[in-house]
Amino acid sequence: MAGTNPRVGARVVSIDLPPCQVAILRDDLCGGLAGLLEDLEKPERLPDSEAAVSEVAIFRRLLTALDEGRIALPDEEARLRIGRLAEGFDQASDYGPISATHDAHRALLTILGGWPR
Repeated sequence: MAGTNPRVGARVVSIDLPPCQVAILRDDLCGGLAGLLEDLEKPERLPDSEAAVSEVAIFRRLLTALDEGRIALPDEEARLRIGRLAEGFDQASDYGPISATHDAHRALLTILGGWPR
């Protein structure tokens, strides 16, 4: 909920991700943040400028967490926003059909005896 401090009562956990995943997340978050900041330059064009301001805070919080290697949980706002981001990426990349095809190929390869050498 906007206006609440997501860190009150939080516990801090390590962000234990490979550097390549941290780089991907940082790029996505920086891109999203830049887009939001650009949108906020003309708030009259936004359906909900308060929501955009809240998202800016979420993206900044997540970028800080990546830089520090730790994050305060729970952070329901961040969880919901990153969930929407992941879902949008899955839809844009046809993840479902690609994943099903990948799994089917791997399953058949396992039956056939694994990867050829």
